Amino acid sequence: MSRRLLLAVSLAALFAAQSSWVYTQNKPPGPLKAQRVQGDLHMISGEGGNVAVYATSEGVVLVDDMFDRNHADILAQVKLITDRPLRYVINTHQHDDHAGGDFKMLPIAEVIAHRNVYANLKNLKRPYYEDTPGTPIGLPRVTFSDRLDVHLGGRDIEAYYFGRGHTSGDAIIYFPELKAIHTGDLFISSSRPGVPIYVDYVQGGSLIEWTRTLERTLELDFDIVIPGHGPVARKADLARFNASIAAMRTRLQALIRRGAKGSAVAETIEKDYGWRVAGCPPSPQMTPGCLQYQQIDALIEELK
Repeated sequence: MSRRLLLAVSLAALFAAQSSWVYTQNKPPGPLKAQRVQGDLHMISGEGGNVAVYATSEGVVLVDDMFDRNHADILAQVKLITDRPLRYVINTHQHDDHAGGDFKMLPIAEVIAHRNVYANLKNLKRPYYEDTPGTPIGLPRVTFSDRLDVHLGGRDIEAYYFGRGHTSGDAIIYFPELKAIHTGDLFISSSRPGVPIYVDYVQGGSLIEWTRTLERTLELDFDIVIPGHGPVARKADLARFNASIAAMRTRLQALIRRGAKGSAVAETIEKDYGWRVAGCPPSPQMTPGCLQYQQIDALIEELK
C-alpha cells in the first residue's frame, strides 16, 4: 500500500471514529412512556432500563434513571404522575442505561447504590458510558452492604444485596406493601426464546452465583416484578428465568469440562440461547447484541 493510500485510509478511519463519538455524544433521547404497575407504583420504559416511580405523600423514590440524555424526559414523566418532589434515586447497578442519569440527579435527589457500585464506578477498568462515552459519572452519595431501608410518606422501600450475578453490585428493590420488586438486569422479561443475560465479568459478574442470587430473591413475598428491561412480569416468570439460566449453565459447563473449544461454546450459545456471536468485534462494548459474547473467555474460565 502506498504512503498516500495508507494516509487516506488512516484519515478515513479517524474521521469515522470521531463521527461515531460525536453521534453518541449528541444522540437524541428516545420516547418514554409511563404505566401504573400497582397502587402508587409506576414504571417508565423506553430506550434504557425500566425506571420505577414510587409516589408517596412526602416525595418520590425512583429506581434507576436510564441514560444521561433521558434526564429531562424522566422528570417530565414523574411530573405527570405526581407533583411531589423527587427525594431518592436507588440504582439497581451501575451500567449507563440504568444509572447514566445519576450525575444530573445528584443536585436534586439522594442517590443510593450498593457499595460495589460505588467501587466499580470509582475504579473503572474500561469506559463506563459504553453508549455515551465522555458523559460525566455520578457517584452515589449513600451506599449499603446487605440491606437498606427508606421510609418516606408512610411507605417502606427495601434494598437488598443477595450476591453477584449481572455485576458485583446488583440490588433488588422491594416494595413490601405492594408485593412488588425491581430486579434490574438480574431479570429480563422477554417473549423471545433464549436466555437474554449478560455477565459483566469486568465489573464482578458471575454466572455461577447468578442463580443463587435469584433464589434468595424468590424467598421474598412478592407477586409483581419490574424487570431491568421488558414488560412487567410475575414471580413465576422470574422462577422460570432462573431455571433457564441454571439449565444453560449446566449444559455449557459440561461442554467445557469435556474439553470443548471456545468456538464450540460460542456456536452453542448463539444457536440455542440467542446470544449474538457472528460479526461481533471485541469492541466497541455497545455493538448491538454483542455484550454477552465479548466476555466469553471469562465465562469459560469461570465454568471450568
